[in-house]
Amino acid sequence: MTAEQSKRVKRVLTDARIILVMVALSYVNLTDDELNVLILRHLRGHTQCRVAEDLDKELSTIQRWEKAALEKCCFAWKKNAFIQYMINTQDGEKLQ
Repeated sequence: MTAEQSKRVKRVLTDARIILVMVALSYVNLTDDELNVLILRHLRGHTQCRVAEDLDKELSTIQRWEKAALEKCCFAWKKNAFIQYMINTQDGEKLQ
């Protein structure tokens, strides 16, 4: 995954419209662990270290799960019109 792809995935995950983020995540075949890491990291703003502590896992495990989850999101979202709209919508702009 390129830096630009990662930036686009993270833009969706940090969208203020939380319900749309959850819908976007429903398009991705994530394990429970990967989903938990994405929620804690990108929706709740926790650091990888804090997530590792909260889940009682090694930091390297959290890093591996997050990387896998971001790559799955990138793959699942790259041709999805709904997700592309979220990426291209300016912050604060409302859906009509």
